[in-house]
Amino acid sequence: MITNVTNVFVSNAKAAVLAAAPTVLSSNTASTQAGQFILMNCDEDVTTDKLYEVKDTNAGDINKIKIGIVTSKNYAVHKKDGTVSYYPIVKWSNEIQSNSIKDYNVLSYVADTEDSVVIDLDPTKVAADIKTLFAEGGKRIILRVTYKDLPTRYRKWTESYEYVTVSGDTMATIATNLAAAINTEWKRARVKAVVSNSTTITITALPYDDDNSSESISWAAKVRFNVNMYYTDPQAAAFASRNKYYIQGATITKTPGKQYAASAKLVRDRESINQGYEGIMNRTWFPVIKPAILTDINAKYSGLTMEFENHYHTADDLMRNTKETVELYD
Repeated sequence: MITNVTNVFVSNAKAAVLAAAPTVLSSNTASTQAGQFILMNCDEDVTTDKLYEVKDTNAGDINKIKIGIVTSKNYAVHKKDGTVSYYPIVKWSNEIQSNSIKDYNVLSYVADTEDSVVIDLDPTKVAADIKTLFAEGGKRIILRVTYKDLPTRYRKWTESYEYVTVSGDTMATIATNLAAAINTEWKRARVKAVVSNSTTITITALPYDDDNSSESISWAAKVRFNVNMYYTDPQAAAFASRNKYYIQGATITKTPGKQYAASAKLVRDRESINQGYEGIMNRTWFPVIKPAILTDINAKYSGLTMEFENHYHTADDLMRNTKETVELYD
């Protein structure tokens, strides 16, 4: 098979892996064990009492397992004496053979960070003739932000913020006014600016606000941007009035933001995509009937991804392998 088969299990239970079958219920209510992971020994010679005993001490003796998660749904068993028992439904992965595991990766929670750019207009470093020029007034200083994430969001590619100097301006007043120009664009704000040490402007990306729910149809993304800055002198003669000049001595330093691979929004997206393997193909025509997303958008998840292969019988009577993945988030 060309398409990789994926199972995604999301748990908010904060509980240990079950070592026995989920507790049978007397009423059709959600199990208190819902969200807990469970492992099943799938070897042919395993006895019923050892079915769910998959531990560090015996894992080396087991050839095949399944990974499951207890759901909040139950199935009813009607007995001859008229009583009804309710068994929690376990969502299982496909069978995993020990000799078919190709790779695995463990993720421990780390907080996301946003793109940031620091513009240093230190007056001891900026060229003296440029400071004198700015102090004369009438010089256009343009700070341009170029966004790199817009293939995923249909908005403007760039924003330019302009400040025209007035007589007596210093690098400190210029920094303050440029930051103010950025922060007053609140209707389409994608970054914010803070001035420190009088002449240092720190521009930081704002998180997206259109993907803040578990059922959001907008995929998780981050604002990615670069910054450049220049000035023009409209009072200069001829074509020099249109030239763009770099502010000699100013520095621009970018620190790229990081997105944790198991951040809650990415876990939500993985869970949503995986519903396609469960038969959820309609996401546009009303009504959209599908299971609720279990991901807690405010949770801090750890993760485990395991890649393995399984044999299957082809139509031309051959045995081939299909690549599969199981993803666990807790």
